Amino acid sequence: MPVHQSGLVAQSQQYSTAVIACANVQGTAAAVPSIGERSDDSYKQLVPGSQRAVTSPLVTWQPLQTARLRLLPTATTWLRNLTNTPTGKPDVVTGMQNFPFVHSYSNHCAPEFGVVKLTNIPYATTKAEILAMIGRNAKLPKDAYEPVHIIMEKVTAKTQDAYVEFLTVEDAERAVQRYADLVDHRRQPRLGQRPVELELSSQEALLKDLFPFAFGVAWNGATPVIQPEIKDSPWTKFKGFVTAEEIHNLLRAVEMPQRGPYSRDVPQRPYECMISTIKKFPWFCPEYVSVMQRHLIYSGTLKLATILRKTLNSPQHDKQDGKVNEQLMQRFFQAAMLCPGFSIVQKDNIAQACELKKSLKGFNIPAYADSWAHQHTLCPKPGVPVDVLEWYIALIREETTNFLTQNIHEKTLSEIPHKLEDTDDHGYFGFAWVELNLPDQKALAQWTLKDLGNLEMCVFRAIVERALRRAA
Repeated sequence: MPVHQSGLVAQSQQYSTAVIACANVQGTAAAVPSIGERSDDSYKQLVPGSQRAVTSPLVTWQPLQTARLRLLPTATTWLRNLTNTPTGKPDVVTGMQNFPFVHSYSNHCAPEFGVVKLTNIPYATTKAEILAMIGRNAKLPKDAYEPVHIIMEKVTAKTQDAYVEFLTVEDAERAVQRYADLVDHRRQPRLGQRPVELELSSQEALLKDLFPFAFGVAWNGATPVIQPEIKDSPWTKFKGFVTAEEIHNLLRAVEMPQRGPYSRDVPQRPYECMISTIKKFPWFCPEYVSVMQRHLIYSGTLKLATILRKTLNSPQHDKQDGKVNEQLMQRFFQAAMLCPGFSIVQKDNIAQACELKKSLKGFNIPAYADSWAHQHTLCPKPGVPVDVLEWYIALIREETTNFLTQNIHEKTLSEIPHKLEDTDDHGYFGFAWVELNLPDQKALAQWTLKDLGNLEMCVFRAIVERALRRAA
């Protein structure tokens, strides 16, 4: 088994190459793969020909003893300072201060961009045409924020209005004033041959148009405010920001473009619609986002990524096509990688579908991302060195293995290797998933990301603290 060369090696490398996929150990139910994991059957359906990693079964199984992790010469100063103790492990306070995991959505906040609305636009309007009309001097957010949103009616794929976000409300007001001045001088801006109306708008208007079936929610800027359910009006109850039907219709517009002129003539629009959905979805309110809502967006993103890559790789595809090209793929890929709601494994799956795994650097995606199968909301804390992250993962692996194997009947212990051949995380985090003890997928789908994130953070912090106290 290869050793992760990241500044340290474990003195004992007898950790499992897989997780227990069946059976109960000491009455603890084996967890099932979460929605959106690589082992999820939906991934095999959405990415034809995908296969899970094949790992070697254990030859022997022995409970790990508390080991001193041996540092490699390339270890960072951070890690050397952290482990410069008689036991090779920091005290509890220092260890928890350097805890290297955060929630992926923790640094995401509601945007306060100014907004301008464009009406009467041609259905074939492109992002480049809108930016040219706005002018090169307009102060827009960086391209990574995707400031142009062309609203698509998801059932017919028809283009509706468009919104452009500006850095500030004042910048948006200046753009509207510039437009008014041009109209006064009878030089009304056009898109194609059609004169376009431009007016000052708001985040509320943009989000209402982008999420038209988000019932039971009002918008305060970009922040959702869930409304109380009205008696005898069940349709007013908040059930989410997107529906399965919307995602289904969006995918159908790509899979069967011949069904309507809009999707046939503007093939890039469904991809741009998903980009806007990902960018404007209120991930910063995890208490309102269910695991199922995330899975809907993730599965749609994964399917679109697969179709887009297949289209671009097709010999019949026109390489000079200005609508569906590698630039669109890069925009789509970047939106998915920067999504604060997707898990590490979900992003890794999308990168694989895009065939852009070599481009993951810079998106805070850790090495061995496919082994983060049971981290649904946690990600590496930005700025933490790789070897420090790996040291904590090794500590978790060691501690959870020790904790699980204590006082287990010898017969049960001898059976564990035979149950470890089918894997979700290759044993990378040891048996942390056992301590998470998540419900089955049907029940988990109803959890919010906040509830799931709080549980994960509490369990992982408890494991690390327990390991450090044991070593003290």
